[in-house]
Amino acid sequence: MNHLTDKIKQFLIPAAIMLPVAVCIILASRISILENRIAGREAYEELGTRESRLVQLSWYDENVYPGFEGSDSSFISEYAGADLSEYIPEQTANDVNTIQTADGLNYASDTASDGVHRVYLTFDDGPSIYTDDILDILDEYGVKATFFVIGRENTASYARYLRIVEEGHTLGMHSYSHVYSDIYASPEAFAEDTQRIRSLLEDVTGQTPVFYRFPGGSSNDVSPTDVRVLADYLDSQGIIYFDWNVSSGDAGRVPLTSDQIVRNALAGIETRDTTVILFHDTAAKRATVYALPQIIEALQAMDNVEILPITYDTAVIQHNIG
Repeated sequence: MNHLTDKIKQFLIPAAIMLPVAVCIILASRISILENRIAGREAYEELGTRESRLVQLSWYDENVYPGFEGSDSSFISEYAGADLSEYIPEQTANDVNTIQTADGLNYASDTASDGVHRVYLTFDDGPSIYTDDILDILDEYGVKATFFVIGRENTASYARYLRIVEEGHTLGMHSYSHVYSDIYASPEAFAEDTQRIRSLLEDVTGQTPVFYRFPGGSSNDVSPTDVRVLADYLDSQGIIYFDWNVSSGDAGRVPLTSDQIVRNALAGIETRDTTVILFHDTAAKRATVYALPQIIEALQAMDNVEILPITYDTAVIQHNIG
């Protein structure tokens, strides 16, 4: 009997010690997460008093970004409403022309044309040091956009997730890690990554994201897993994925000037009912930020053009993965 009692004591005493320790560790971890999110909220609230670096310096001053072409005010009036396809740099012209063909895209929409050209500015890979500048520019022009973000667990990123939502833009998912080999390793790995970014954004903003952009697009040739299987998974979770039908070219191997990005983004706007333009929001995309005011002004100068955030009403643009 004593032997049995000793055995029970040997089990219970370590358990009695370890259980509170485990609870403390879990609580400490949760408290740390909550503290970061509270700090993110406080940082977001402080953004109301922040003056954009671009506002301070003026994004029309060519001296702001040495090495990039300055803004040419004549560009807007000269090219507004024009077909700029002939001005696309040679290295991107074929890509843009190809991606606009019916064979390469599935528009997944039977909405009849009403003569309005709807344009969606979308930014991948953020948040970054330039997210606030992008948001400041959008606010300056009264424009809403869509941000397909990745997972960044720090106060500054929490504040930027919140700002995107609070200012009426669409917050979408672009994977948590953006590491192709991890995300696309298997359907299970893809599902785990997707739920991780979805949970993070839901916890931080209080809203459940429902739009997704595949890293590399749904037509990427990197994934060893059939993308159709991954698309079916997204559909089962009530998530709609969006590709693009115009690329700004800001992610190419050869860095483009801001004027080249402007020309790429505006090419053929009036030939499509729906235009989803791909931009990137990273620390390496300063030229994209510099180009954005010119792009918006040109679009706003065109007839029958609306700049909108992606919503359930948006005609779905998906690359043909069939």
